[in-house]
Amino acid sequence: MLGIALAFLAAGPAEITVYAAASLRESLQEIAADYEKANPVKVVFNFGSSGDLARQILAANKADLFFSADEKEMDRVASDGRIEEGTRKSILSNQLVVIEWIDPEDPPSSFFIPGAFQPVYLTRPHIRRLALADPEAVPAGRYAKAWLEKRKVWPAVQDRVLPGVDVRAALASVESGAAQAGIVYRTDARISKRVRVVFEVPLDEGPSIAYVLGVLKQRPNAAEVHRFADHLASEPAEKVFERRGFVVPKPKEK
Repeated sequence: MLGIALAFLAAGPAEITVYAAASLRESLQEIAADYEKANPVKVVFNFGSSGDLARQILAANKADLFFSADEKEMDRVASDGRIEEGTRKSILSNQLVVIEWIDPEDPPSSFFIPGAFQPVYLTRPHIRRLALADPEAVPAGRYAKAWLEKRKVWPAVQDRVLPGVDVRAALASVESGAAQAGIVYRTDARISKRVRVVFEVPLDEGPSIAYVLGVLKQRPNAAEVHRFADHLASEPAEKVFERRGFVVPKPKEK
């Protein structure tokens, strides 16, 4: 019995691998750090754009849990039969914001025009580059494009778009001054001291943003994966997500 116990201890904690949208980085790292203190498990993350992560899952099948920033990329993985039935659930939302670069000398805002911000301001000549996550491949970019199309300014700005490999790359483009403005998630803008939010897209005006969780089939340490997935939808995790700016949908009253 002693030999078995020593072998178990030598093996270390169970390891689970989570492929998650880049915008979830700080929240998930905080949640996992607390979870690991109370559970014999090590959570390993692979952060990136949901589109890239879906392709990696389909090509290499090394993820235990997929946390996508939209339904489309989860659909890609699920349609290949990779998601365990009954584990797919949408647990978070977010909000789009328009940001601008903060000049070190902090001049007046590029959008400083009397009255409320209007999307048409993004078409003005001094906005030479507009940073978005790649609208062809990344959920945050698709959401931003959908909003700009709805507000009928996409044709005027599409040639100015500086596409990023994920939403954090779009944020970095504005932080560096490579783009004068950008559209990212509210949660991304909160972590930066080098951008200013000039407009929050009203939730009822923007596209429906859904972060979707799914457990991959036939993976080692399945029991631990399910427990961690359940924890991500629990009240303690929700408090972390909300504190960092995510929207946690509330159950509709019957």
